[in-house]
Amino acid sequence: MKHTLTIIILLLAASTFLAAEPERVAILLREPTLKALAEPLRTYMGDVEERFPVKLHVVARDWTTPEEVRAAIKGLHGKSGIAGVILVGAMPMHRFFLHGQPNPNPVYFEDFDLRFVDKNKDGWDDAYEGKPQLKLWVANIRATERAHQDDIPALRRFFAKTHDYYTGKAVPELRTLFFSAESRTEDWAGPGEWFKRRGGTRFSAPGDVTLLEGKGCTHKAALDAFKKHSYSLTCVALHSDETGHALDDEDLLPQEIADFKTGSLITISHGCFAANWTKTEQDNNGPNCGLSWVFGKHLGQAVVGQVRSGGVGFDDLIYERLRAGDYLGKAYLPCKQAHETEHAPGDHVPGDIVSGILMIGNPFLALKPVKREANAKAPILVIKKAVYGDLANNAVVNVTQKVADWIEDSLTVEANAENFGDPANGIEKQLKVDYTLDGVDKTVTIEEGQLLKISK
Repeated sequence: MKHTLTIIILLLAASTFLAAEPERVAILLREPTLKALAEPLRTYMGDVEERFPVKLHVVARDWTTPEEVRAAIKGLHGKSGIAGVILVGAMPMHRFFLHGQPNPNPVYFEDFDLRFVDKNKDGWDDAYEGKPQLKLWVANIRATERAHQDDIPALRRFFAKTHDYYTGKAVPELRTLFFSAESRTEDWAGPGEWFKRRGGTRFSAPGDVTLLEGKGCTHKAALDAFKKHSYSLTCVALHSDETGHALDDEDLLPQEIADFKTGSLITISHGCFAANWTKTEQDNNGPNCGLSWVFGKHLGQAVVGQVRSGGVGFDDLIYERLRAGDYLGKAYLPCKQAHETEHAPGDHVPGDIVSGILMIGNPFLALKPVKREANAKAPILVIKKAVYGDLANNAVVNVTQKVADWIEDSLTVEANAENFGDPANGIEKQLKVDYTLDGVDKTVTIEEGQLLKISK
């Protein structure tokens, strides 16, 4: 009888898991846009729902103001518990005045409890009241810089290439590409190591990572990189604006990016204004850099970029969540939340600045880490658990993945707050690592500031 009861409980638990509600995501667009994109949008929704635990819901209206869009998102979140929003086409966008002009401000939709205000009464909000607590992620499938233009042909091409990606017709290589015009110094191992430490190279084998650094980050090298390969992930850690990325010798221009035949599935763009389509239109200076990574001829599907002066940080949170199995929209949310939290206290009066980080393109993309091949002659080392902080009072953070990655990539592991955060402010901290070496369990604990050394 006990065995029968156990089986029944297990079956009930399994059926409950299988019947778990998928996440709800709303697609918002104008009614004429829906009419023009009915078939490709239907295909996109079918592709996504077949591959991800989500349920997509279309909301089409004659939107005229960002306030209407925000109210609808708030209502959908309250009634249906939506986890994300996709804005398709030329949807009304809230603007936040910062660095000389009003910039697109998706946090207006992502946190609908903040109260935005226009302090100097010039027609543009320049401050907010409240504490940023983002409720959902927002993606912008927008193919044009012009405020009221959809560019239906470009949107059709975009949805066609998402279908090609989902059905295996377009397959990005499991390769990682990194750009930085900065060079290593005596005191700094260089931007490539910085990228590795953040986890950006884990989506390709070590031999399939291309690092264009310092004097090697040239215009020719950039074009050659995309002539030879496509990429699953590209990180552009360059001074930029909406008209190009500043390589060591000359800029990589939006039209050149749009003309790539290969492309990058996901691009993280750290440069100022690179994803600011309103600035591109306002200055009338050609195609937008961020949009070109997504809506060009290549397989590119999404970019996380900046719309103001500043950069994209916390991309390590995106890599961490992608490795954990989240799709890009969910992986983007903690990155965006960290930016808003940082800029709320910051060096400014709380509420007078927003991060300017946004996501353009398809949020339903997944990247799996590529498993490294072990050296048969090397000792077998397995990091079982690593924690950093005040061990005596259990004020610690779990840093197992970081330590394992860094050791595997032969990077130094120093016990400090820069590497692992500060879970116990003002208290001396330790790094404790439990591991096995050739099947033998071992433990090592080092003090703050020391380097981790593991050997037989």
